[in-house]
Amino acid sequence: MKKALKMTLMVDGKEKTFTERFIPAAKILDALDLISADVNQPMANIITDRVNFLANVFTDEEVTEKLIWEGFNALDFDNQTFNLICEVAGVDPKNIPTEPVKE
Repeated sequence: MKKALKMTLMVDGKEKTFTERFIPAAKILDALDLISADVNQPMANIITDRVNFLANVFTDEEVTEKLIWEGFNALDFDNQTFNLICEVAGVDPKNIPTEPVKE
């Protein structure tokens, strides 16, 4: 059985889960770029890019940037979106360094 990406949002006051069973492998690179976003970039830009990415990963026409903004709880928005992006990239979010990497 294929693995599926699931995102649960509040829609009209009720939780609704959207499922995506096929995500082109090319999306892995986009997800990795979002995971390693420049920490000096404004956070508003980072989360806007995350919402745009998720809206494009899900092929259900109901899933739009607006629905994602309105459907996630602000209190766990960052964790939820980041974890979904990590899932697309095949990366465990617990293994992501929180400090900038020195080159």
